[in-house]
Amino acid sequence: MTSGSAVTSSSVSRYEEAVRLLNSLQSNAATIKKLRGQRENLQAMNLPQCRKYLESLKIFDNDLNALNIIHVSGTKGKGSTCAYAEAILRHQGLKTGLYTSPHLVHVRERIRIDGDPVDEKTFAEEFFHVYDIIKKEHSENMPAYFKFLTLLAFRIFIKMNVQVVILEVGIGGEYDCTNVIEQPKVCGVTTLDYDHISILGSKLSEIAWHKAGIFKKGVPAIYSPTTPEAEEVLLSRATDKSTSIYEAPPVSAYHFARQISPGISGIHQFSNISLALQLVRVWSEKCEFALPGIEKREITGKGFDVPLWMCDAIELCRWPGRSQVVTTDGNITYLLDGAHTPKSMEACSEWAAEEIAHLKKEKVKKILLFQCTADRCPSTLIQYLKPLGISQIVSCPTQLYSSVDKSADSTNLNASKDEQMDKAQQCVKSWKESMDHKVSEDQMKVFDCISTAFEFIEEQASSQEVLVIVTGSLHLVGGVLNLISNNTHKKLV
Repeated sequence: MTSGSAVTSSSVSRYEEAVRLLNSLQSNAATIKKLRGQRENLQAMNLPQCRKYLESLKIFDNDLNALNIIHVSGTKGKGSTCAYAEAILRHQGLKTGLYTSPHLVHVRERIRIDGDPVDEKTFAEEFFHVYDIIKKEHSENMPAYFKFLTLLAFRIFIKMNVQVVILEVGIGGEYDCTNVIEQPKVCGVTTLDYDHISILGSKLSEIAWHKAGIFKKGVPAIYSPTTPEAEEVLLSRATDKSTSIYEAPPVSAYHFARQISPGISGIHQFSNISLALQLVRVWSEKCEFALPGIEKREITGKGFDVPLWMCDAIELCRWPGRSQVVTTDGNITYLLDGAHTPKSMEACSEWAAEEIAHLKKEKVKKILLFQCTADRCPSTLIQYLKPLGISQIVSCPTQLYSSVDKSADSTNLNASKDEQMDKAQQCVKSWKESMDHKVSEDQMKVFDCISTAFEFIEEQASSQEVLVIVTGSLHLVGGVLNLISNNTHKKLV
């Protein structure tokens, strides 16, 4: 018994050390600010650097091509689309790999095998395999956080002999380190919106150019409906890259074996479901993998008959932090959604309104826990939440606790505490300015971290029922879910 406990303890400490070293690869706020002026040069260097790291790890193009990759870029709904595609293929007994970002609670969530995050032991073992090799050969030029995780994901997927990998782009596409792959089976582009404008540009046409950077010669691409200006760029880049491209049809173009209730809530998810269905069908054609109930035919981008097993997979799909309701044993109901672009915030507001009505919480006090990060503007997002009848806003940095634990999965060093506090103040100011009536100081609260904001909300619920809408940042949503999971008086649904 003692021996078993020692092994477990050693495994945990090794995992914590892996997370600490991984966090040391994050660029701090001052460095990021300094490098912004060199962004174009740095972007162009990204993929050549990735190839050098892969070469050191003895991972070659044929190894990556054998992963049968579905590569997905876009702005809104990337994670959900990937989750649906993975769930459908896993339902057919395929061994799946899924790479997404960011994580909510544990960094291991980014790398999943058969739908589950890799365990701490596997993560730590493979982390040190990759870290030690790269440290030895590239000590003066270690890969940044996301790039390292991408290399680690490839290593794990290859070692675990997965049959398919669903690979979500980090930022953009053209220069993203996931774009080191040469021959995915199919590419997808989800709904486009304004995000990361300091990197990708302030026009949808510029953003579309980056997203279409994942297109490859001879590899089919499917995209969700978008604006004419963005569509023109997607089609043009497809032509330049000799890519056949199709628009995903509306969900009404499919014939489902029965009425479905998707595992991820919100009517906006039907666009993601359509794209996922198209990606899975094209993948099966390219891999010559027969999907029961799906007729083999030319790739057309049209709707098709969706068999019962696919309906089941869509309903069983789960993707925490997106349109998620958490009920409590006490007086708090949480509505959590990681929306952080104008279109996703609009969809979040519509979903929240439906949930409030469904839960019969119209007369309950509503608190908005909100923060936005990076170059996102609070005023362009917060306006969509006006119809929800919010009576109080709470904002804070996306840091879980006031002091930073560099061995914690939740650590984020990309923005300084002062910058995040300033953004929190902007959030409450934007909310005040968006209101049609006078707002008192007591209705606007700013705290130094998520845990103190969480404690304030708990206090509010000591004397009344409260509904809390948590949105604006996936990091914020993840922090709240972390605290909820550590609180025995809460339960997730």
